[in-house]
Amino acid sequence: MKINNKEKLIKHIKLHKYNLLSKYETNINDKELNIIINALNIKSRYKRIKYIVNEGINIIDNYYKECNLCKFKDNKCICHRTINKDYINGCCRKCIYQSNNGCTTKNVACKLYNCSYVDYNGKNKLNFNDINLFKLLNPYQRYILKNDYFTKTEDVIIDLYVGPICFLLRFIYRYLVKRVIR
Repeated sequence: MKINNKEKLIKHIKLHKYNLLSKYETNINDKELNIIINALNIKSRYKRIKYIVNEGINIIDNYYKECNLCKFKDNKCICHRTINKDYINGCCRKCIYQSNNGCTTKNVACKLYNCSYVDYNGKNKLNFNDINLFKLLNPYQRYILKNDYFTKTEDVIIDLYVGPICFLLRFIYRYLVKRVIR
C-alpha cells in the first residue's frame, strides 16, 4: 500500500495497525513516517512491540539530546539546586537501575517523566501523545508504556506483549521483590 500523505496515515492509524496483509511503502522523505511504516511492515506482534519501544526511546533521546531540560550541574537538577537539597541524580535517585554513569536501562515512562518544577517551567518538554509511533499500540499498551516506571526495557516489552491479567501478576511480583523483600 502506497502512503502519500502522512497526516492521513496518522489520522487513520487505527485501521492500518491491524492490517497484516498489506505491505506499506512511501516516497516521502520523512524520518517519522518511515519509522511508522517500518513498524507497520513488521507482522510479528512481539517484534513490532519491541521495535516501537526501541524507536520511541530513540526519538525521545534525539529530542532531548541538545535540550538539557533539567539543567543538571554536578549531578544536581535545577529543582534540587533551587530548594537547596543534597539529592543527586534528580528524580532517579531512588531507582535501583541508577549508577554513577546514569541509568543502566532505558524506559519510556522514566524518559518522559518530569517533576512539577520542569512541568511548570519547561517549554520544550515532550509529551507521550507527541510521539505518533505510540499510536500503533492499543490503549492498554499505551497506558502500560506511559506508567511502567523504574523497570527494565525487556520487562516493559513483555508487559506490553502479555495480556492485562498476566501484567497484573508480573506487577505484583515486581512490587514484592523491589519494595517488600528488599
